[in-house]
Amino acid sequence: MSNRAHLNSIIKSNFHQLQNMLVEFSQMLKGSVIEQQIYQLPLTKIEDAKVDPETINIIKIFSNDDEGLDFLQKAFTTMKLDAITYSTYLAHRYPGYIVLPETMQREVNLYIDEINRRKAEFHLSVKAGYSGRQSAHKNLHKLIENVVLLSATRNIRSCDIPIHTVSFYWQHKSIHKVITIEEAKIILEKSKDNPTFEYAWAHRDEKLDMIQKELEHLNHIPNNHRIVEINQTRTQPFVDLWTRSNNGKSNKKVATYNATLPVILFGEPPQKTNILTDYHREMVKFKEVAHTLINTRKSWYAVPEK
Repeated sequence: MSNRAHLNSIIKSNFHQLQNMLVEFSQMLKGSVIEQQIYQLPLTKIEDAKVDPETINIIKIFSNDDEGLDFLQKAFTTMKLDAITYSTYLAHRYPGYIVLPETMQREVNLYIDEINRRKAEFHLSVKAGYSGRQSAHKNLHKLIENVVLLSATRNIRSCDIPIHTVSFYWQHKSIHKVITIEEAKIILEKSKDNPTFEYAWAHRDEKLDMIQKELEHLNHIPNNHRIVEINQTRTQPFVDLWTRSNNGKSNKKVATYNATLPVILFGEPPQKTNILTDYHREMVKFKEVAHTLINTRKSWYAVPEK
């Protein structure tokens, strides 16, 4: 067996072990829920994956009736989507919370630790032997059709202290990455031979000419400036957890999570929930980047050194 074949067998084995454990875990949750609130969001179609949506409408909010408990299992076990119709590059999100008996806290947390360890192990096995994300992703989809890597590898989260208020909301986050001139040149040089989504429409000569111009722009970065890649993430649901002391009048925030999966709570259900509402992009006040844009395709800006 070749080394690649051996690594591929590890990927498939890790995936199936993770899949089986998630089914067991979700069945345990389903039989023990005191209260739950889980939101059903629309799936992202392939043609919509590259742009931030104008609106995201909540399809349904599930409680702990039979239909809701089935949806709970779906939230924790879904790692595949129809790749012909829907994006497999973006994780489908299941914001919400579930409340379990306090007596289950230790058992559930041990289960969560083991699942998250297996998720990390699966992710490492997918990347093993590849230097680039695209190559690893392509190989993964040959081995396991329709798998959504981000869905398979996101962590399950729990909170052990009593929660008074749960607040859901939509948020955009900016990701900043400092890149040296040398790194920028290497990235652009490599893009001459690699598939480049932004230039998929261009002939090779046109693509090379555009990349050469991008390389030339690097020579005009002012002194005492550095290159920073600034990307605005797609809008995502988040959740804040707030606690309140006995007889207290004010809340204290104890956690903020990206609401990719329902967060697991123990004991008494929260006394207040600020629900997730439909998202409307027109209502968002985006913070403009106050720096010189030097590469639109890569979102590179010239930022003064501090």
